[in-house]
Amino acid sequence: MCGSDTACACATTTPVTELATVPDGTRTVYQVAGMTCGGCAGRVSKQLTDVPGVRDVSVDVATGAVTVTSAAALDDDSVAAAVAAAGYQLVR
Repeated sequence: MCGSDTACACATTTPVTELATVPDGTRTVYQVAGMTCGGCAGRVSKQLTDVPGVRDVSVDVATGAVTVTSAAALDDDSVAAAVAAAGYQLVR
C-alpha cells in the first residue's frame, strides 16, 4: 500500500470508456491512471461520489477501470476534474 496523500506511480494503460444504459440510469466505465492500492481507490471513489448525479462508484485497481452509475450521462470534464482532485488522471 502507498499510504501517501498523493497519487501512486503506475504504468501507462490503454483507455477504456464505455457507456451503457441501465434501469437506474447510465453506467460508464472510465480508465484512470495512477491507482495502485485500496487507498487510491478510496480517494477516487470519494471524489466521484461527490459529482452531481453519481449514484455508485466501483474501482478495480488492478485494471484501472472505474465504473460509475449515474442518473444520466456525465460530462467527461466533470469526471476528469473529480479524478484530478483525487490526485489521478482520467485517460482519454
